[in-house]
Amino acid sequence: MRKPKCLFLLLPCLAIGSFILYTRYSGQNWTELNIGIRGSSKECGSISREEIRANRTEAPPPLPDVNPIPSDEVLDQMSHKEVQDFYHRYINSPQATCSSVIRMGKVTDGGWELCDDPLYKPIKGDCLVYSYGINFDFSYDQDMVSYGCDVHAFDPSMKTAPNVYQGNLYFHATGVAAKNGTVNNPTTGWWQLYTIAEHRKQHHHLPNQRQLDIVKMDVEGYEHESLMLALDDGSLDDVRQLAFETHVTWSATDPSKEEYIKYLGLLRNVYDHGFRIYLTHRNYVWSAFESVINKGRKFTKCHEIHTVNIKLKNNPSQPQTRPESLSFASEAQKQKEHQLQMKVIESELVEYKNLGLRYSPR
Repeated sequence: MRKPKCLFLLLPCLAIGSFILYTRYSGQNWTELNIGIRGSSKECGSISREEIRANRTEAPPPLPDVNPIPSDEVLDQMSHKEVQDFYHRYINSPQATCSSVIRMGKVTDGGWELCDDPLYKPIKGDCLVYSYGINFDFSYDQDMVSYGCDVHAFDPSMKTAPNVYQGNLYFHATGVAAKNGTVNNPTTGWWQLYTIAEHRKQHHHLPNQRQLDIVKMDVEGYEHESLMLALDDGSLDDVRQLAFETHVTWSATDPSKEEYIKYLGLLRNVYDHGFRIYLTHRNYVWSAFESVINKGRKFTKCHEIHTVNIKLKNNPSQPQTRPESLSFASEAQKQKEHQLQMKVIESELVEYKNLGLRYSPR
């Protein structure tokens, strides 16, 4: 079959046309490009480096850090399903980056994470941890001692007297709450509870005495009121890292809309005080449920939330230091601190025995 002759003529014509167009307009385009880059066109006049610097505008100020959780009034206007979706989406969304996360304690339930990022890590050999909720598992606390911290472990439910568990690991038979007092637990008896502010006062760890670097809290529902108060009264202002488990509901199915809003209020307060989520662990083993209002979805009622305080960032280019009045790095300072805590434990032992006698059946 013969090919049409016009095909042989078409290709040379296209090539010649393209060349004419290029030679006609390419010079103008390059001139315009030079004007844009160098400002060298005679029509526009030359622009010196000094003029460029003089006319350079400053970068706009950073936008305000707006809390991503709306007010309770706005949440009230949302449906139960919308509030549930928002809660789980928020709590599982990281807000900060931690370049080095270390597991402290068991890999399974009982262990927690430490952010060892240079921006947020505590000072090894001179750090303080309050660990609320032990349940006979000291694996996290022991690893934090090995890291170089003094650890105070609190749990009123173990029926164990105050003691020095190991080295710089001190056990206290008291718990945390939003007010000081005692409660009667039907399973384990009477508990002595204190606020975080009171614990810091008792142990001579007020902000002007010693920095509290890390707070870990797993206290089966007491976390909401305890943390709300501690955030508002300034007890956590010097804390670098806050890790806590939420217990949104004790029901077998979906938490109520009111329960979600209650815990969103806590998370809003956490955010307002500079703490940002870098990791969340969903407890599917103990708290998973099939949603009724979100058909086909599975959620968890408990989340282990790990946060860092962006208001207390380290300067990675400089050694980590503290003011001398807040430093406990030297052996003499460590020994003095240990002796002080031993006196506290002695007084706690008296209180522990009196609590048992006061409420023991006659």
